[in-house]
Amino acid sequence: MKKFIFVFLFSALCLTTGFSQTDRNWKIKSALSFAPGILTEKTYTLQLQGYLGFLQNKIEWRGEAFYFLNSFGDRPRFSMNHQVFTGAFYHFTETAFQPYLGFQPGIAISQSSEYGSLNAQTQQLEYKVAANPVGSIGGGFDFYGEKLFFLFVETRYIFGKHKADTYPVFLDEWRFSFGLGLYF
Repeated sequence: MKKFIFVFLFSALCLTTGFSQTDRNWKIKSALSFAPGILTEKTYTLQLQGYLGFLQNKIEWRGEAFYFLNSFGDRPRFSMNHQVFTGAFYHFTETAFQPYLGFQPGIAISQSSEYGSLNAQTQQLEYKVAANPVGSIGGGFDFYGEKLFFLFVETRYIFGKHKADTYPVFLDEWRFSFGLGLYF
């Protein structure tokens, strides 16, 4: 876990030094959307997604967060599953239509709603909140308007495990998001 936090902080440092140079021909992008997800066993989730990205010469460095709203279906596994990611995406073109693909490591703050541990003093089940490393492989496309706005559609696969003091639960999920963003 300490190595993962070190890599995360080192990536953030590289982001700030890489984009603080005097060359300012990069775009700042931001977006906010709903992101539905699909878990196994007919279970679905809904998150609020927000991101801030820096795009220059087909490379985008992006930080984003997912705020867990709800899960429903046959087996909702989590009562909390907030996630933060940072990573790079490669844009295949520099035209108005830009398909992209990338990888982002991150951290999930999650709480299982299925597996708890017995508190010896109170004899009650406790569901621990844990911080766990996750990863995401994503792809999609951006379509830029003439000024300020862009349309985006993306999908991503998120992988990781919720490990508290109980049985580990997979955080694996397909997520989809689309919406309108701003760029400068």
